[in-house]
Amino acid sequence: MRLVDESGLDAYDAGVPAGSWRRQPMTPAYCTELTWKDLAPTLAAPDGTRPRATATGR
Repeated sequence: MRLVDESGLDAYDAGVPAGSWRRQPMTPAYCTELTWKDLAPTLAAPDGTRPRATATGR
């Protein structure tokens, strides 16, 4: 993550490889523009669905 940070990108620890299905195509966290605030609950949702919209309208 340090290398990514040094390159000017934002790094996010999305968890262990066993949970990688949450970041695959056709899932709510794949190729989206979720905010940091919205990304964590989306990845934590038990069935991989995006949680209800937050106060930001997402």
